[in-house]
Amino acid sequence: MSFSRRAFLGGGLAAPVTLRAGQVLTGAGLALPLAATRARAEPKAHSFQLGETEIIVLSDGGLSLPASTLAANVPDAERAAFLEANGHDPVTRASALNITLIRRGDALVLVDTGAGMNFFETAGQLADSFKEAGIDREAVTHVALTHAHPDHVWGIIDDFDESERFPNAAYLIGSAEWDFWMDPGFVANNPEALHSFALGAQRNLGAVAEKTERVGADHAVVPGVTMIATPGHTPGHMSVLVEDGGEQLLVLGDALTHPSVSFAKPDWQPSTDQQPEIAAATRRQLLDRAATDGLMLIGYHLPWPGVGRAEAKDGAWRYVPAS
Repeated sequence: MSFSRRAFLGGGLAAPVTLRAGQVLTGAGLALPLAATRARAEPKAHSFQLGETEIIVLSDGGLSLPASTLAANVPDAERAAFLEANGHDPVTRASALNITLIRRGDALVLVDTGAGMNFFETAGQLADSFKEAGIDREAVTHVALTHAHPDHVWGIIDDFDESERFPNAAYLIGSAEWDFWMDPGFVANNPEALHSFALGAQRNLGAVAEKTERVGADHAVVPGVTMIATPGHTPGHMSVLVEDGGEQLLVLGDALTHPSVSFAKPDWQPSTDQQPEIAAATRRQLLDRAATDGLMLIGYHLPWPGVGRAEAKDGAWRYVPAS
C-alpha cells in the first residue's frame, strides 16, 4: 500500500524544482543533496560505548523537505537569512534518518523502525544497515517507538508480504500516542493532511497490536533504558533515556530535529509539529537539561550519525557534534 507524502511536504511541491549545486533530482520530483542519494548505496553503522552499554546508530537513508517546514511561525526572509548565516541551504532541508540500537546485557533495544519502502525513495535502508553492522534483525528483543509518524513506524512490517521485520521483539509506545493514531474515528475527526499518516500508522501498529505495550512516562524498557514523555511533535511523543556507568544518553526522536534551528531558535515552530507551543516548551526543557547535566544526545534527523551535545549560548543553545 502506498501513501501520500503531501502532509510531510507541507502541501506538496507545486512549483518546478530548481536544482542547486550539490543536488540531484529524484524520481519523486524532489531535489535532494548528493549525500542523501549516496547514502542509499552506502548504508552506515556507527557504534560507541556508554559505560558497558553498546550504542549502535544505523542509517535508514535520508529525506529532503522544503526549508519552510523548519519554521511555520517565522517570515521567509528571516528564516532564510538565519539558515544562510549558519551554513544551511535556505531552500531545501536535508534530514538524516538515524536509528538507535541499544545493546545492554541480553537485551537489544531498537528505537523506531524507519520509514519502510513506501515513504521516500531515499529512505527505507535500515535492513541493509543491519546487514552492514552484522546484526540479525531477529535478535532485536524490544522496539521502543518514539511516535507514529511515517518515517518512524512504517518500517514495522515488510511492504511486500506484510511480515514483521523484527519478529521476536516486544513493542512499546506511549499510551497517548497509540490512542491518538489508532482512534477508529481518526479520519472523520482530524485534518485531511494527517489521513495518510494515520492509515499507515494503523496498518503498521495494528500488525503488532497484540505484542505492543502502551506505556506512560518514565517507563523502563529494560533496566537503565527508560521512555520519558517529550510531547508536542505529536501528542504522545516520547524519548529514550539510557543510563550506564554514571553517563546519560538521550535518544531524542523528533524532539530536536535541526542542528541550528532546534537549538538556537527553540521557539520557532516546525510545520511538522502537531502541537507547536507544547513542542517548543519541550525543546527548551530538554535543552536546559542536556546542557546542565551534560547529556549525550542522538537526534533522529540531525546530521549523521546524529550524536552530540547541547551547550548554552547567548540565551539559547548550540549543537556540538561528537568528535
